[in-house]
Formats: sequence, C-alpha cells, structure tokens
Amino acid sequence: MSKITDPEKAARRARVIASDMTIYPDIQKKIEAGIRNDTLFDELGGIMNEARRDFHKYVSPDLVNNTNILEKAFIDIVFAGSGHIESPIW
Repeated sequence: MSKITDPEKAARRARVIASDMTIYPDIQKKIEAGIRNDTLFDELGGIMNEARRDFHKYVSPDLVNNTNILEKAFIDIVFAGSGHIESPIW
C-alpha cells in the first residue's frame, strides 16, 4: 500500500482519526475530565499515541515529520469543540 503524499488527503485522514476519537463516550469523558482538571494530555496520552500510529501507517514520513497536520486536527476537532466545559485553562 502506498502512503498518502498529498497534504489535503493527509489532512482528511487526520480529521477522520480525530473525529473517531470524539464519538466514543469513554473518550468524551476523558476529554471532559482532562479539560476540567487541566490533565488533558495525561487523560488522552495513550489514545493520542494510538492515533499517531494510525496516521503514520497511512501518511508519508515526509508529511508526518514536516507538518503538524494531525495536531491541527486534534485541536480543530477534539479540543475546540470543548470550549463549553468549565476549566481553569480557558
């Protein structure tokens, strides 16, 4: 299988991965707890690492190493939708 080399296609793949993270109730609870308690990256560490492994599996090393496509998808899809949660980090 050839890896994705087009940045737009890589961004679509990243958005799918990030969206998948938000549909599971247990992950939603971790996101909420992490924002409330300012422990978001502790709560999601393993899940985000799994998402990164999935992204690396499909996307060329050049895009993985020289862009922030997946991180942008995390912010835009996973974190930005959580602005309504009370937190000292806002």
